[in-house]
Amino acid sequence: MAPKSRKIAIMGFRSVGKSSLTIQFVENQFVDSYDPTIENTFHKTVKVKGQEYHLKLVDTAGQDEYSIFPQSYSMDIHGYVLVYSIN
Repeated sequence: MAPKSRKIAIMGFRSVGKSSLTIQFVENQFVDSYDPTIENTFHKTVKVKGQEYHLKLVDTAGQDEYSIFPQSYSMDIHGYVLVYSIN
């Protein structure tokens, strides 16, 4: 089977750990230092039930409660990961 491409947006308020979670998934290492993200893109290939997927993970800038949802985060996106803090 040919690999399928998927684009995933990682979203949530600022300082909740979107970048740390994304880097842990892609590079298998935890980064605990905070450097505010404007927008980063990561790539990872995974295999699920024999199907290979090329993932493009868009680590978005933190959204404030009343900020406008950027159109670029909704175009050509196959899925979203919502990251939030419980404290």
